[in-house]
Amino acid sequence: MKRRLEQIKEFLREKLKPTRFEHVLSVRDTAMNFATKYEVDLRKVELAALLHDCVKWIDDKILIELSKKYQIKLDQIEKENPALLHAKIGAEYAKDHFGITDPDILNAIRNHTTGAKRMSLVDKILYVADFCEPKRNYQVAGDVYKIAEIDLDSAMLEVARNKIIRQIEDNVLIHPNTIDVYNTVLRLLDKKREK
Repeated sequence: MKRRLEQIKEFLREKLKPTRFEHVLSVRDTAMNFATKYEVDLRKVELAALLHDCVKWIDDKILIELSKKYQIKLDQIEKENPALLHAKIGAEYAKDHFGITDPDILNAIRNHTTGAKRMSLVDKILYVADFCEPKRNYQVAGDVYKIAEIDLDSAMLEVARNKIIRQIEDNVLIHPNTIDVYNTVLRLLDKKREK
C-alpha cells in the first residue's frame, strides 16, 4: 500500500502544476482528518483524495475524447463545461492506471465536484475536503472546515450552497447534481432537527 501511494504521489508530482499538487496533498490531509473524526476507512479516503484531480493536467478537448473511450454519456452542462469531466474521467483513469476497483473510492472521485443525490461518507468527506482545504483562498473555506469538524452534513449544505451562489454570481450553468446535494442535505438536516 505504501509503495502504491508513493507511485501515485510521484505521478501527480510529475503531471500536475505545483499549486495543484499542493492542493491535492492538502485535500488528502483534510480528508484524513475528517475520516478519523467520522471513523471512515482511512485507506479509501486517502486514495480517493490523492486521485480526485488525477486528470487535471489533461486538456478539455482530450477529456471529451476520453469520455467517448470510457463510454461516459455527457449531459448538456458537461458538454458546455468539459472541465467538469475531470471527476468522471478521473475515476476511470484511477481504475485503468492505478488498478483502483473499490467502488467507494471511485464514486468519491466521480462525485467530488458536483456531488450526487446519494453520497457515501467517503464521498461526503472528499466533497467537503476539496472545498475547504486550508490552501483555498476564500473566506468561507475556513468556516466550512470548522462546520465539518462538528457536523459533516451541515458542511455539505454549506459547500453546495456556496457553489450555487458562486455559479450564479459568475453567470454560469449550475449542474443539477449540485442542486440535488443541496436539496437532499437540507431535507436530511430538517429531519434531524425534527427528532
